[in-house]
Amino acid sequence: MGIAMVLFDKLARRNMLIRNGRLTMDDVDLEALADRFGTPLYVYSESHLWRNVRQLHDAFHYEHVPADLFFPLRASSNLALLQAIGRTGIGVEVGSMGELKKALTAGFSGERILLAGADRPPELLSYALERGVRAISTDSLSEIETLSTLGTRMTRPADILLEVDPVLSFPNHRPPTPYYLKSGIDRHDLLSFAEQTLTYPSIRIRGLHVQVGTYRWKPETLRQAGEIALELLEQLRTRLGVDGDVLFLGGELPLPVQELDLPSSDEAAAVELDQDLLAARTLAGLLTQYDRPLRFVLSPGERLIANAGLLLTTVRQVKSKSIRDEEGNVTDIVRWLIVDAGLNILPQWPGEPSDRVALSVTRAERTHDVPFKIGGPLYDHRDYFRDGAQGSEYYLLPGNTRPGDRLAFLDTGAYVLEYMSEANSFPRAGAAMIRTSGQVQLIRHHDTFRQLVDCDVFPGKYRKEPRPHHQVDL
Repeated sequence: MGIAMVLFDKLARRNMLIRNGRLTMDDVDLEALADRFGTPLYVYSESHLWRNVRQLHDAFHYEHVPADLFFPLRASSNLALLQAIGRTGIGVEVGSMGELKKALTAGFSGERILLAGADRPPELLSYALERGVRAISTDSLSEIETLSTLGTRMTRPADILLEVDPVLSFPNHRPPTPYYLKSGIDRHDLLSFAEQTLTYPSIRIRGLHVQVGTYRWKPETLRQAGEIALELLEQLRTRLGVDGDVLFLGGELPLPVQELDLPSSDEAAAVELDQDLLAARTLAGLLTQYDRPLRFVLSPGERLIANAGLLLTTVRQVKSKSIRDEEGNVTDIVRWLIVDAGLNILPQWPGEPSDRVALSVTRAERTHDVPFKIGGPLYDHRDYFRDGAQGSEYYLLPGNTRPGDRLAFLDTGAYVLEYMSEANSFPRAGAAMIRTSGQVQLIRHHDTFRQLVDCDVFPGKYRKEPRPHHQVDL
Protein backbone atom coordinates (compact mmCIF):
# COMPACT_ATOMS: atom_id res chain seq x y z
CA MET A 1 0.00 0.00 0.00
CA GLY A 2 1.61 3.28 -1.13
CA ILE A 3 1.56 6.83 0.16
CA ALA A 4 -1.41 7.74 -2.00
CA MET A 5 -3.55 5.20 -0.11
CA VAL A 6 -2.13 5.54 3.40
CA LEU A 7 -1.38 9.24 3.73
CA PHE A 8 -3.67 10.90 1.22
CA ASP A 9 -5.99 12.47 3.80
CA LYS A 10 -3.15 13.50 6.07
CA LEU A 11 -1.22 15.18 3.28
CA ALA A 12 -4.40 16.98 2.23
CA ARG A 13 -4.40 19.08 5.40
CA ARG A 14 -0.99 20.33 4.31
CA ASN A 15 -2.47 21.21 0.90
CA MET A 16 -0.51 18.27 -0.52
CA LEU A 17 -1.77 15.60 -2.95
CA ILE A 18 -0.42 12.85 -5.19
CA ARG A 19 -0.86 13.62 -8.89
CA ASN A 20 0.49 11.45 -11.69
CA GLY A 21 2.53 9.56 -9.12
CA ARG A 22 4.31 12.67 -7.82
CA LEU A 23 3.89 14.86 -4.77
CA THR A 24 2.25 18.27 -5.11
CA MET A 25 1.61 21.19 -2.75
CA ASP A 26 -1.13 23.71 -3.49
CA ASP A 27 -1.53 21.90 -6.86
CA VAL A 28 2.10 22.66 -7.77
CA ASP A 29 4.27 19.71 -8.87
CA LEU A 30 7.19 19.70 -6.44
CA GLU A 31 9.39 17.72 -8.85
CA ALA A 32 8.88 20.39 -11.50
CA LEU A 33 9.62 23.05 -8.90
CA ALA A 34 12.93 21.33 -8.06
CA ASP A 35 13.76 21.16 -11.78
CA ARG A 36 12.94 24.84 -12.21
CA PHE A 37 14.81 26.31 -9.24
CA GLY A 38 17.26 23.59 -8.26
CA THR A 39 17.79 21.93 -4.89
CA PRO A 40 18.12 22.19 -1.98
CA LEU A 41 15.03 24.38 -2.03
CA TYR A 42 12.63 25.46 0.71
CA VAL A 43 9.04 25.76 -0.46
CA TYR A 44 6.39 27.71 1.47
CA SER A 45 2.62 27.76 1.12
CA GLU A 46 1.16 31.21 1.64
CA SER A 47 -2.34 29.77 2.06
CA HIS A 48 -1.19 27.37 4.78
CA LEU A 49 0.60 30.20 6.60
CA TRP A 50 -2.57 32.27 6.56
CA ARG A 51 -4.56 29.27 7.75
CA ASN A 52 -2.28 28.88 10.76
CA VAL A 53 -2.79 32.50 11.77
CA ARG A 54 -6.54 32.20 11.29
CA GLN A 55 -6.76 29.08 13.43
CA LEU A 56 -4.98 30.75 16.32
CA HIS A 57 -7.15 33.85 16.05
CA ASP A 58 -10.28 31.69 15.96
CA ALA A 59 -9.19 29.81 19.09
CA PHE A 60 -8.58 33.02 21.07
CA HIS A 61 -11.83 34.53 19.83
CA TYR A 62 -13.78 31.40 20.78
CA GLU A 63 -12.42 31.54 24.34
CA HIS A 64 -12.83 35.35 24.55
CA VAL A 65 -9.11 35.85 25.19
CA PRO A 66 -7.68 39.30 24.33
CA ALA A 67 -4.40 38.32 22.67
CA ASP A 68 -2.10 39.76 20.03
CA LEU A 69 0.25 37.67 17.90
CA PHE A 70 3.75 38.90 17.13
CA PHE A 71 5.72 36.69 14.74
CA PRO A 72 9.39 36.48 15.86
CA LEU A 73 11.81 37.31 13.07
CA ARG A 74 14.30 34.81 14.49
CA ALA A 75 11.97 32.15 13.02
CA SER A 76 12.32 33.75 9.58
CA SER A 77 13.24 37.24 8.48
CA ASN A 78 12.80 36.63 4.75
CA LEU A 79 11.16 39.76 3.36
CA ALA A 80 8.63 37.98 1.14
CA LEU A 81 7.53 35.79 4.04
CA LEU A 82 7.28 38.84 6.29
CA GLN A 83 5.09 40.60 3.74
CA ALA A 84 2.82 37.54 3.59
CA ILE A 85 2.65 37.51 7.39
CA GLY A 86 2.00 41.24 7.45
CA ARG A 87 -1.09 40.81 5.29
CA THR A 88 -2.68 38.74 8.06
CA GLY A 89 -2.65 41.81 10.31
CA ILE A 90 -0.44 40.42 13.09
CA GLY A 91 2.72 42.07 14.41
CA VAL A 92 6.36 41.03 14.63
CA GLU A 93 8.95 40.64 17.39
CA VAL A 94 12.49 41.78 16.59
CA GLY A 95 15.78 41.43 18.44
CA SER A 96 18.37 43.38 16.46
CA MET A 97 18.87 46.41 14.24
CA GLY A 98 18.84 44.18 11.18
CA GLU A 99 15.54 42.56 12.17
CA LEU A 100 13.98 45.93 12.98
CA LYS A 101 14.96 47.37 9.61
CA LYS A 102 13.73 44.25 7.84
CA ALA A 103 10.36 44.54 9.58
CA LEU A 104 10.05 48.19 8.56
CA THR A 105 11.12 47.35 5.01
CA ALA A 106 8.44 44.65 4.85
CA GLY A 107 5.82 47.28 5.68
CA PHE A 108 5.23 46.88 9.42
CA SER A 109 4.49 50.10 11.27
CA GLY A 110 6.18 50.76 14.59
CA GLU A 111 2.93 50.00 16.45
CA ARG A 112 3.09 46.43 15.10
CA ILE A 113 6.67 45.84 16.29
CA LEU A 114 7.94 44.62 19.67
CA LEU A 115 11.64 44.91 20.45
CA ALA A 116 13.09 42.16 22.63
CA GLY A 117 16.37 40.25 22.34
CA ALA A 118 19.43 39.74 24.50
CA ASP A 119 21.28 42.98 23.71
CA ARG A 120 19.83 46.33 22.72
CA PRO A 121 22.64 48.85 22.14
CA PRO A 122 21.89 52.59 22.33
CA GLU A 123 21.69 53.05 18.56
CA LEU A 124 19.06 50.30 18.35
CA LEU A 125 17.03 51.76 21.22
CA SER A 126 17.18 55.21 19.66
CA TYR A 127 16.09 53.91 16.26
CA ALA A 128 13.26 51.89 17.83
CA LEU A 129 11.92 54.91 19.73
CA GLU A 130 12.13 57.08 16.62
CA ARG A 131 10.09 54.52 14.70
CA GLY A 132 7.48 54.29 17.47
CA VAL A 133 7.71 50.60 18.31
CA ARG A 134 4.89 49.28 20.46
CA ALA A 135 7.08 48.37 23.43
CA ILE A 136 10.64 47.43 24.35
CA SER A 137 11.36 44.43 26.55
CA THR A 138 14.33 44.87 28.85
CA ASP A 139 16.02 43.32 31.87
CA SER A 140 18.85 45.84 32.15
CA LEU A 141 19.04 49.05 34.22
CA SER A 142 21.71 50.40 31.90
CA GLU A 143 19.28 50.05 28.99
CA ILE A 144 16.57 51.74 31.03
CA GLU A 145 18.93 54.63 31.76
CA THR A 146 19.63 54.93 28.04
CA LEU A 147 15.90 54.79 27.23
CA SER A 148 15.21 57.49 29.80
CA THR A 149 17.80 59.78 28.27
CA LEU A 150 16.45 59.13 24.79
CA GLY A 151 12.84 59.37 25.95
CA THR A 152 13.24 62.93 27.22
CA ARG A 153 13.68 63.97 23.57
CA MET A 154 10.48 62.22 22.47
CA THR A 155 6.89 63.38 22.64
CA ARG A 156 5.84 60.37 24.71
CA PRO A 157 7.47 58.11 27.32
CA ALA A 158 9.28 54.96 26.32
CA ASP A 159 6.91 52.02 26.86
CA ILE A 160 8.74 49.04 28.32
CA LEU A 161 8.05 45.49 29.42
CA LEU A 162 10.18 44.12 32.23
CA GLU A 163 11.51 40.70 31.22
CA VAL A 164 11.33 38.28 34.13
CA ASP A 165 12.89 34.85 34.53
CA PRO A 166 10.10 32.69 36.01
CA VAL A 167 12.52 29.81 36.81
CA LEU A 168 10.46 26.99 35.33
CA SER A 169 11.37 23.44 34.37
CA PHE A 170 11.47 23.26 30.58
CA PRO A 171 11.22 19.83 28.96
CA ASN A 172 14.24 18.75 26.93
CA HIS A 173 16.46 21.41 28.52
CA ARG A 174 19.02 21.68 31.29
CA PRO A 175 17.67 22.95 34.63
CA PRO A 176 16.86 26.63 33.98
CA THR A 177 19.07 28.12 36.66
CA PRO A 178 20.52 31.63 36.23
CA TYR A 179 23.74 29.90 35.14
CA TYR A 180 22.05 28.72 31.96
CA LEU A 181 19.50 31.48 31.24
CA LYS A 182 21.22 34.71 30.28
CA SER A 183 18.06 36.82 30.04
CA GLY A 184 15.41 37.87 32.52
CA ILE A 185 15.25 39.53 35.92
CA ASP A 186 15.16 37.08 38.82
CA ARG A 187 11.50 37.16 39.82
CA HIS A 188 12.49 37.65 43.47
CA ASP A 189 14.36 40.83 42.49
CA LEU A 190 11.60 42.27 40.31
CA LEU A 191 10.14 44.73 42.83
CA SER A 192 13.55 46.19 43.63
CA PHE A 193 14.35 46.42 39.91
CA ALA A 194 11.01 48.08 39.13
CA GLU A 195 11.43 50.53 42.00
CA GLN A 196 14.76 51.66 40.55
CA THR A 197 13.18 51.86 37.09
CA LEU A 198 10.51 54.27 38.38
CA THR A 199 13.22 56.76 39.38
CA TYR A 200 14.01 57.35 35.69
CA PRO A 201 11.91 59.94 33.83
CA SER A 202 10.22 59.28 30.48
CA ILE A 203 9.81 55.58 31.22
CA ARG A 204 6.44 53.83 31.41
CA ILE A 205 6.17 50.20 32.57
CA ARG A 206 3.39 48.65 30.52
CA GLY A 207 3.68 45.11 31.85
CA LEU A 208 5.85 42.02 31.98
CA HIS A 209 7.62 39.75 29.52
CA VAL A 210 7.96 36.15 30.70
CA GLN A 211 9.85 33.78 28.42
CA VAL A 212 7.90 30.60 28.97
CA GLY A 213 10.25 28.34 27.07
CA THR A 214 12.68 28.13 24.22
CA TYR A 215 10.95 25.10 22.74
CA ARG A 216 7.49 23.55 22.60
CA TRP A 217 6.10 24.15 26.06
CA LYS A 218 3.04 22.42 27.39
CA PRO A 219 -0.12 24.07 28.73
CA GLU A 220 0.87 23.22 32.30
CA THR A 221 4.11 25.16 31.81
CA LEU A 222 2.12 28.07 30.38
CA ARG A 223 -0.28 28.00 33.31
CA GLN A 224 2.55 27.94 35.84
CA ALA A 225 4.39 30.82 34.17
CA GLY A 226 1.17 32.80 33.80
CA GLU A 227 0.26 32.43 37.46
CA ILE A 228 3.72 33.61 38.52
CA ALA A 229 3.44 36.58 36.15
CA LEU A 230 -0.02 37.54 37.43
CA GLU A 231 1.23 37.44 41.01
CA LEU A 232 4.12 39.71 40.04
CA LEU A 233 1.78 42.12 38.22
CA GLU A 234 -0.37 42.31 41.36
CA GLN A 235 2.69 43.04 43.50
CA LEU A 236 3.74 45.81 41.11
CA ARG A 237 0.27 47.35 41.36
CA THR A 238 -0.26 47.12 45.10
CA ARG A 239 3.26 47.99 46.24
CA LEU A 240 4.52 50.37 43.57
CA GLY A 241 1.36 51.63 41.90
CA VAL A 242 2.36 50.20 38.51
CA ASP A 243 -0.86 49.15 36.76
CA GLY A 244 0.54 46.98 33.95
CA ASP A 245 -1.97 45.79 31.37
CA VAL A 246 0.26 43.73 29.05
CA LEU A 247 1.60 40.22 29.65
CA PHE A 248 4.00 39.00 26.97
CA LEU A 249 4.31 35.22 27.21
CA GLY A 250 7.25 34.45 24.95
CA GLY A 251 8.07 31.05 23.51
CA GLU A 252 6.50 28.56 21.16
CA LEU A 253 2.89 27.45 21.31
CA PRO A 254 2.02 23.73 21.27
CA LEU A 255 2.50 22.48 17.73
CA PRO A 256 -0.16 20.78 15.64
CA VAL A 257 0.11 17.01 15.56
CA GLN A 258 2.97 16.13 13.24
CA GLU A 259 2.57 12.34 13.07
CA LEU A 260 0.92 11.23 9.85
CA ASP A 261 -0.93 8.24 11.29
CA LEU A 262 -4.32 9.68 12.24
CA PRO A 263 -7.39 7.99 10.73
CA SER A 264 -8.71 10.96 8.77
CA SER A 265 -8.05 14.54 7.79
CA ASP A 266 -11.11 15.65 9.78
CA GLU A 267 -9.68 14.16 12.97
CA ALA A 268 -6.24 15.60 12.20
CA ALA A 269 -7.73 19.05 11.78
CA ALA A 270 -9.71 18.64 14.99
CA VAL A 271 -6.61 17.67 16.96
CA GLU A 272 -4.71 20.59 15.45
CA LEU A 273 -7.45 23.01 16.46
CA ASP A 274 -7.69 21.44 19.89
CA GLN A 275 -4.02 22.27 20.49
CA ASP A 276 -4.79 25.93 19.84
CA LEU A 277 -7.95 25.80 21.93
CA LEU A 278 -6.01 24.20 24.77
CA ALA A 279 -3.60 27.14 24.80
CA ALA A 280 -6.49 29.61 24.55
CA ARG A 281 -8.36 27.94 27.42
CA THR A 282 -5.24 28.05 29.55
CA LEU A 283 -5.05 31.81 28.99
CA ALA A 284 -8.77 32.16 29.65
CA GLY A 285 -8.26 30.38 32.96
CA LEU A 286 -5.55 32.84 33.88
CA LEU A 287 -7.87 35.76 33.19
CA THR A 288 -10.32 34.47 35.80
CA GLN A 289 -7.56 34.87 38.42
CA TYR A 290 -6.94 38.55 37.61
CA ASP A 291 -9.49 41.30 38.13
CA ARG A 292 -7.70 44.00 36.13
CA PRO A 293 -7.71 44.69 32.37
CA LEU A 294 -5.04 42.54 30.73
CA ARG A 295 -3.95 41.80 27.18
CA PHE A 296 -1.76 38.84 26.28
CA VAL A 297 1.04 39.01 23.74
CA LEU A 298 2.30 35.78 22.17
CA SER A 299 5.17 35.20 19.74
CA PRO A 300 4.73 31.79 18.08
CA GLY A 301 7.21 31.26 15.27
CA GLU A 302 7.25 27.53 14.71
CA ARG A 303 3.48 27.20 15.20
CA LEU A 304 2.81 29.72 12.43
CA ILE A 305 5.37 28.79 9.82
CA ALA A 306 6.85 25.31 10.39
CA ASN A 307 4.17 23.24 8.68
CA ALA A 308 3.75 25.90 5.98
CA GLY A 309 7.17 24.97 4.60
CA LEU A 310 9.10 21.94 3.37
CA LEU A 311 12.60 21.23 2.09
CA LEU A 312 13.18 19.66 -1.33
CA THR A 313 16.41 17.69 -1.72
CA THR A 314 17.97 15.52 -4.41
CA VAL A 315 19.34 12.05 -3.72
CA ARG A 316 23.00 11.97 -4.82
CA GLN A 317 24.09 8.52 -3.72
CA VAL A 318 22.57 5.25 -2.49
CA LYS A 319 24.84 3.07 -0.34
CA SER A 320 24.67 -0.08 1.76
CA LYS A 321 26.94 -0.86 4.69
CA SER A 322 27.14 -4.08 6.63
CA ILE A 323 26.99 -4.34 10.41
CA ARG A 324 29.00 -7.31 11.70
CA ASP A 325 29.35 -9.04 15.04
CA GLU A 326 32.66 -9.84 16.74
CA GLU A 327 33.06 -12.97 14.59
CA GLY A 328 32.63 -10.99 11.39
CA ASN A 329 29.14 -12.25 10.61
CA VAL A 330 26.78 -9.80 8.96
CA THR A 331 23.96 -8.98 11.38
CA ASP A 332 22.30 -6.13 9.54
CA ILE A 333 22.49 -3.96 6.44
CA VAL A 334 22.24 -0.19 6.78
CA ARG A 335 20.97 1.58 3.68
CA TRP A 336 22.22 5.12 3.26
CA LEU A 337 20.97 7.95 1.10
CA ILE A 338 23.28 10.93 0.57
CA VAL A 339 21.31 14.04 -0.34
CA ASP A 340 22.37 17.55 -1.31
CA ALA A 341 21.21 19.14 1.96
CA GLY A 342 22.79 18.39 5.31
CA LEU A 343 22.87 20.03 8.69
CA ASN A 344 24.21 23.13 6.93
CA ILE A 345 20.78 23.54 5.33
CA LEU A 346 18.45 21.80 7.80
CA PRO A 347 19.87 22.35 11.30
CA GLN A 348 19.11 19.98 14.14
CA TRP A 349 18.91 21.39 17.64
CA PRO A 350 20.56 19.28 20.37
CA GLY A 351 18.13 17.75 22.84
CA GLU A 352 15.06 18.89 20.91
CA PRO A 353 13.53 15.98 18.95
CA SER A 354 11.38 16.92 15.99
CA ASP A 355 10.35 13.57 14.44
CA ARG A 356 10.82 14.80 10.91
CA VAL A 357 8.92 13.17 8.08
CA ALA A 358 10.67 12.59 4.74
CA LEU A 359 8.64 11.55 1.69
CA SER A 360 9.61 10.66 -1.85
CA VAL A 361 8.50 13.31 -4.30
CA THR A 362 9.52 11.30 -7.35
CA ARG A 363 7.99 7.98 -6.25
CA ALA A 364 5.19 9.32 -4.07
CA GLU A 365 2.79 6.55 -5.04
CA ARG A 366 5.18 3.78 -4.01
CA THR A 367 5.12 2.07 -0.64
CA HIS A 368 7.30 3.80 1.95
CA ASP A 369 8.40 0.83 4.03
CA VAL A 370 12.17 0.45 3.61
CA PRO A 371 14.33 2.04 6.34
CA PHE A 372 17.10 4.36 5.16
CA LYS A 373 19.51 6.62 6.97
CA ILE A 374 19.84 10.00 5.31
CA GLY A 375 23.12 11.90 5.29
CA GLY A 376 24.14 15.25 3.91
CA PRO A 377 27.06 16.31 1.69
CA LEU A 378 29.34 17.72 4.41
CA TYR A 379 32.67 15.97 4.95
CA ASP A 380 31.74 15.40 8.59
CA HIS A 381 30.55 12.14 10.12
CA ARG A 382 27.98 14.03 12.18
CA ASP A 383 26.19 15.28 9.08
CA TYR A 384 23.16 13.03 9.01
CA PHE A 385 19.55 13.36 10.11
CA ARG A 386 18.66 11.63 13.36
CA ASP A 387 14.97 12.44 13.80
CA GLY A 388 13.44 9.65 11.76
CA ALA A 389 10.39 7.43 12.08
CA GLN A 390 9.16 6.66 15.59
CA GLY A 391 12.17 8.26 17.28
CA SER A 392 14.73 6.23 15.33
CA GLU A 393 17.46 7.40 12.96
CA TYR A 394 15.74 5.71 10.02
CA TYR A 395 13.34 7.17 7.47
CA LEU A 396 10.84 4.93 5.65
CA LEU A 397 11.05 5.42 1.89
CA PRO A 398 10.47 3.40 -1.28
CA GLY A 399 12.96 0.55 -1.60
CA ASN A 400 13.74 1.48 -5.22
CA THR A 401 14.85 5.03 -4.37
CA ARG A 402 17.58 6.02 -6.83
CA PRO A 403 20.11 8.84 -7.35
CA GLY A 404 18.30 11.79 -8.86
CA ASP A 405 15.09 11.16 -6.91
CA ARG A 406 13.68 14.10 -4.99
CA LEU A 407 12.73 13.91 -1.30
CA ALA A 408 10.64 16.33 0.75
CA PHE A 409 11.25 16.96 4.45
CA LEU A 410 7.90 18.16 5.83
CA ASP A 411 7.23 20.80 8.49
CA THR A 412 10.64 22.44 8.13
CA GLY A 413 9.63 26.05 7.52
CA ALA A 414 10.74 27.61 10.82
CA TYR A 415 14.18 28.93 11.79
CA VAL A 416 15.95 27.23 8.88
CA LEU A 417 16.57 30.23 6.60
CA GLU A 418 18.07 32.05 9.57
CA TYR A 419 20.42 29.28 10.69
CA MET A 420 21.75 27.91 7.41
CA SER A 421 25.55 27.95 7.15
CA GLU A 422 28.26 27.86 4.47
CA ALA A 423 29.99 24.79 5.93
CA ASN A 424 32.40 23.17 3.43
CA SER A 425 31.65 26.22 1.26
CA PHE A 426 28.38 24.70 0.12
CA PRO A 427 25.96 27.45 -0.95
CA ARG A 428 22.95 28.08 1.23
CA ALA A 429 19.59 26.96 -0.14
CA GLY A 430 17.12 28.96 -2.15
CA ALA A 431 13.46 29.35 -1.23
CA ALA A 432 10.19 29.70 -3.13
CA MET A 433 6.65 30.56 -2.13
CA ILE A 434 3.42 29.30 -3.63
CA ARG A 435 1.09 32.30 -3.48
CA THR A 436 -2.61 32.05 -2.80
CA SER A 437 -3.08 32.89 -6.47
CA GLY A 438 -1.23 29.69 -7.42
CA GLN A 439 1.77 31.57 -8.78
CA VAL A 440 5.22 30.47 -7.61
CA GLN A 441 7.72 33.15 -6.60
CA LEU A 442 11.40 32.70 -5.84
CA ILE A 443 11.86 34.47 -2.49
CA ARG A 444 15.53 33.61 -1.90
CA HIS A 445 18.24 32.87 -4.43
CA HIS A 446 20.71 30.08 -3.85
CA ASP A 447 24.01 31.53 -2.72
CA THR A 448 26.55 32.20 -5.46
CA PHE A 449 30.32 31.85 -5.25
CA ARG A 450 30.52 35.65 -5.16
CA GLN A 451 28.44 35.60 -1.96
CA LEU A 452 30.63 32.86 -0.48
CA VAL A 453 33.70 35.12 -0.74
CA ASP A 454 32.09 38.56 -0.48
CA CYS A 455 33.14 39.14 3.13
CA ASP A 456 36.67 37.78 2.64
CA VAL A 457 39.40 40.36 2.26
CA PHE A 458 42.29 39.49 -0.03
CA PRO A 459 44.64 41.35 -2.41
CA GLY A 460 42.96 42.65 -5.52
CA LYS A 461 39.47 41.80 -4.41
CA TYR A 462 37.11 43.63 -6.80
CA ARG A 463 39.55 46.58 -6.58
CA LYS A 464 37.71 47.85 -3.51
CA GLU A 465 38.87 48.98 -0.12
CA PRO A 466 37.87 46.61 2.70
CA ARG A 467 34.89 47.70 4.76
CA PRO A 468 35.20 48.19 8.53
CA HIS A 469 34.26 44.93 10.23
CA HIS A 470 31.31 46.52 12.02
CA GLN A 471 29.75 48.15 8.97
CA VAL A 472 26.34 46.80 8.03
CA ASP A 473 24.60 48.11 4.93
CA LEU A 474 20.87 47.81 5.49
